[in-house]
Amino acid sequence: MYSTIKEKLYYLLVARNNNINYEYSTYKRLNSEKHSKFPCLSIYKLFRLNLHYRIFRCKKHLYYERKTRLPYLDGSESEAFKRQNVMHFAKGLLQYDVISFDIFDTLILRPFANPTDLFLLIGHALEIPAFYQIRINAEKKVRQEKFEKTGNYEITISDIYKVIERRTGISADKGIQTELEYEKRYCFANPYMKRVYDMLVELGKKIIITSDMYIPGEQMKEILTSCGYTNYEKLYVSCDYGTSKRSGGLYEIVKSDYEGKTIVHVGDNYESDINSAKDCGLDTRFYRNCHEIGNKYRSEGMSEIIGSAYAGIINTHLHNGDKTYSPYYEYGFIYGGLYILGYCHWIHEKCKKEGIEKVLFLARDGAIYQKVFNMLYDDVPNEYVLWSRIANAKYSLEYDKNDFLRKVVLYRSLNKNALMTAGEILNSAGLQKLIPLLSDFNISSDELITIENEQIFEEFILENWNSVLEVFKIQKESCKEYLKKIIGSAKSIAIVDVGWQGSGPLGLKNLIKHEFCMDFNIRCFIAGFRTNNVTDNLYMLSTGELEPYMFSRNFNQSLYMSHKNTNKGLNNIFFEMFTQNLSPSFSGWDNRNNFNFDFPEIESYSYIKKIHAGVFDFCKYYQKKFMKDLFLLNISGHDAYSSFKFILKDLRLIKKLFGNLPYSRGIGFDNMKLKDLIAGVGL
Repeated sequence: MYSTIKEKLYYLLVARNNNINYEYSTYKRLNSEKHSKFPCLSIYKLFRLNLHYRIFRCKKHLYYERKTRLPYLDGSESEAFKRQNVMHFAKGLLQYDVISFDIFDTLILRPFANPTDLFLLIGHALEIPAFYQIRINAEKKVRQEKFEKTGNYEITISDIYKVIERRTGISADKGIQTELEYEKRYCFANPYMKRVYDMLVELGKKIIITSDMYIPGEQMKEILTSCGYTNYEKLYVSCDYGTSKRSGGLYEIVKSDYEGKTIVHVGDNYESDINSAKDCGLDTRFYRNCHEIGNKYRSEGMSEIIGSAYAGIINTHLHNGDKTYSPYYEYGFIYGGLYILGYCHWIHEKCKKEGIEKVLFLARDGAIYQKVFNMLYDDVPNEYVLWSRIANAKYSLEYDKNDFLRKVVLYRSLNKNALMTAGEILNSAGLQKLIPLLSDFNISSDELITIENEQIFEEFILENWNSVLEVFKIQKESCKEYLKKIIGSAKSIAIVDVGWQGSGPLGLKNLIKHEFCMDFNIRCFIAGFRTNNVTDNLYMLSTGELEPYMFSRNFNQSLYMSHKNTNKGLNNIFFEMFTQNLSPSFSGWDNRNNFNFDFPEIESYSYIKKIHAGVFDFCKYYQKKFMKDLFLLNISGHDAYSSFKFILKDLRLIKKLFGNLPYSRGIGFDNMKLKDLIAGVGL
């Protein structure tokens, strides 16, 4: 009778009011030990909550405001919650005769931020658009009816689908079969708890499994087996016994079956796995829910199913407790993986739809794109192409003189933090032979080029334009031979880059078009478009010759404006941290057909390697988990950018991770520390 009254009171005083439920659950989660030792304090807080929300009908939160989410800012997120070492956790269980484990979120994990999000996929499989809410409402209805008739909430999956059958016309058998199929498809062994479990099995310990669940034991065994859990003595599922862990009834049955034995129970729900077990005289071990730890650090504003899958992959990987990771690995895994995965899938879809025969991934950002692309797919040939802003400016200058002048002269004069002399600019661009001619324009080789004298220096280059063309003539032939070899027999190609104005892909397209004089179909794809000049490449965007994945001025414009107008124009730099490569920037060819490179940023390579490892692991795990529902790889540009946009809420992590790394804003040897760049614009 006590358990029935207790459950009824909990429903009336807590569960029926969302605000009370949120605040009371938050209090218990944050003060679990206090809640257990001082129940009178919990009752007092519950009384105040009911007075606040029900009697006075206040809207302001009494104890816990729903805070705006922020990224984890204190180092490695995988260390945000300190779990006990696996070996120590297992060792602490050896003293007991019987070890009981909870199932979901303890032995078994799902790759979704909320367990009910699985219903979205089941609804897709059953072709019932409103299935998610129908499924939730059906379970709620059946539980309430069962409680009113019997005084307990223990139902079966069959009970639920009888209501759904009546509501939708889908047979109960088909619904049950589909849900169980999806549970087996998406449930996987918790790496931390699987190691604990296997150690105990190896040592011959008696293991039982105890769960509050509507899936009967026979079907639950199949799910456990699919996750590698087989060597247990007995399975206790609440729907089979008509009583639950929360009420204490299921623990009493366990105690009766193992009378005289010492028993410990391991679980993630403090109410049903810890407090109720203790009330029945069992010892307990609390395993905090991965999603409860990680969800508060996840991005907001994503579409429901992609957002849940994204958060589910991260939470279960970083917070299961099996391993910890470096903050650089996590930067790639959390904030870059989804975008690169989505971009690569988007490129592949474009290739298949448009009959593209080969993809050219431009250096240096293209290295990680290509690695992920080839991990996902093997049916579209591709090449990594040595290319850069300076190479594009050099070898496309006949078709875009303005681009050469902007990048070699104008951008240098605007960058007050990294001004260069006339001699340094000509030298970095490979135009050393023009240095003696500077005196004709009264320019000294050691004179800094600023916005004040930029036009004079530009006129000097224009006056000597034929000499500029002559310098790069031999090199351009090397470039043509290199590209011919890479393109091979393909007649339809896609050129892929990170962004931002598309000058790299478009410059390469123009070079191929004019120099090869062949009937090529060339598409130019970039992750995002961003420019200060509102008319730059407007025609290319409008015709689709330049196509962005995430945003441009005429596509996902709110993202474009956010990216362009926040953090004083530095978002491009922060974004490119995901795709820097372990090689120096390519600067072109010499007159002997040799490759030339800028100085290597060696101090960055160890960090870049870890970021790429994080990106690649996210893509690998996401693809592995959702390989049977590949539509979950259709990640919109909005969702892809949301994972990055989230970290822009607070730049402390970016400053901490990358403040001392060199970054080149222009062309050539003009690296500066990122922290100085950030400080220079007042961030």
